[in-house]
Amino acid sequence: MKIAVLLTSFNRKEKTKECLQSLYKILSELDVYLVDDNSTDGTVLMIEENFPQINIIRGNGNLFWNRGMHLAWEHASKRDYEYYIWLNDDT
Repeated sequence: MKIAVLLTSFNRKEKTKECLQSLYKILSELDVYLVDDNSTDGTVLMIEENFPQINIIRGNGNLFWNRGMHLAWEHASKRDYEYYIWLNDDT
């Protein structure tokens, strides 16, 4: 089963880390597309160090959730997935 998980984040390093850890405990065979909207709290570095398999897409700081998710969708939809999960990192 080919699954893409789409997320967006802005200065939520710990929340995002907890979310990703939980996600990979449930299912490890998936592709994650995470838009970081120009975080200044080290979110990108944390992802690169702990989750190198994640596709990080960098925003300009003005995307907010809606445009960030749209950007993640643009990247993920270039590949053929059976399922797309739109995920908030605080759920």
